[in-house]
Amino acid sequence: MAELMERRKVCVIGAGAAGLCATNHFARSSNFELKVYEQTNDIGGTWIYKEATEVDENGLPVHSSMYRDLRTNLPAAIMNFPNYRRLNAEEPCCVTHQEVRTYLQNYAEHFDLVKHIQFGTRVESVRLKTSAGGKEEWSVRVKIMKTKEEEEIIFDAIMICNGHYFDPYMPTIPGIENFPGTIIHSHSYRKAEDFAGKSVLILGAAASGVDIAVDLANHVTRVYLSHNNERLNNSLGPNIIEVLGVEKIETEKIFLKDHSFVTVDVFMFCTGYWYSFPFLDESCGIRVDDNFITPLYKHLINIVHPTMCIIGVPTVVVPFPMFHIQVQYFLALLEKRASLPSTSVMLEDSTLKTLKKRHAHKLMNKQWEYNDSLADAGGFDRLPKFYKLGYEIWSSQRKASPLNYKQAKFVISKDERSIQLFLPN
Repeated sequence: MAELMERRKVCVIGAGAAGLCATNHFARSSNFELKVYEQTNDIGGTWIYKEATEVDENGLPVHSSMYRDLRTNLPAAIMNFPNYRRLNAEEPCCVTHQEVRTYLQNYAEHFDLVKHIQFGTRVESVRLKTSAGGKEEWSVRVKIMKTKEEEEIIFDAIMICNGHYFDPYMPTIPGIENFPGTIIHSHSYRKAEDFAGKSVLILGAAASGVDIAVDLANHVTRVYLSHNNERLNNSLGPNIIEVLGVEKIETEKIFLKDHSFVTVDVFMFCTGYWYSFPFLDESCGIRVDDNFITPLYKHLINIVHPTMCIIGVPTVVVPFPMFHIQVQYFLALLEKRASLPSTSVMLEDSTLKTLKKRHAHKLMNKQWEYNDSLADAGGFDRLPKFYKLGYEIWSSQRKASPLNYKQAKFVISKDERSIQLFLPN
């Protein structure tokens, strides 16, 4: 009984991929008593597809941004958690969101994770408290969605795994309030037939912008893909026209950066999402300024109160393997198998290193060095090399065939030291 009393209580917020990964690693340690809160009634987070776009069955804003025909924009083979490699698609190498959801359900079943999760429970607030002995603790207030009952529980550590694809970011466009057509964010896009026969301008040409443009192309009269990035060289098919970014809107005319204009029926923002932690009290010390979260060491650890971490902050990464690394590093810290550097070193690490604050957590090719640094500091295995190799080959080839790259064949050699990628004709 004494041993049980000494176990530290850990709270995990969210049972999507990051939350399940956190649950898996922490549940295996005898040092912790684990409680996972999930506001919906199922696991999967953003991978749970819902036709609804406004509110869910609990009257809460719909969390998922999945659209019906979405396929992953990464090969399934490098999306796997390293300790559960069951996404094995070779051709086409990109899988449906249903397959990813099934993978997460199987992952939860394989590691017996569901028993740790309290479903239908919304985290209302997280506050820092100091115990009588001077120890920092976390007061977590939750609401049972069905009964509306609330309770407050004290934890020793907290892992925030609520994702960052649910609070749409829509930049200010002068005159958009007078646009007579439909205005939508990709968060609420579900299926192409809803836009049949219409013309659509998509603002933003990152992954979702390009993918939704392709999804729409055979159903709409025309798609204008509006962005200021490197041109895609008209490789998207005849119905998708690349144009520059939007300058302003004057009723039905959408003026572009080159002073030309287009007219469309639908204006769709594919402009990303805000990081949102509405439950965090000011006492937690976390601030979000134009999508730059501070003060975080390694985009992960709350520097001021290091018994709190936020899993999954970095963007333009291979997410599931990164979660696997981040969670193990936090576990190593709590078990004192690893230690943090000085506060001054951590604060330097957390300073803005990009021109724009909203790009502060974009890792891209830096993700591999990042993952390795956490693994080395935490004293556990680095990711197998095929993850990095596969990502690099994939990234260079994706630009060559944005229209049908998801149909490619992706083969990892038996020794996992080489990868072959065959693009469709």
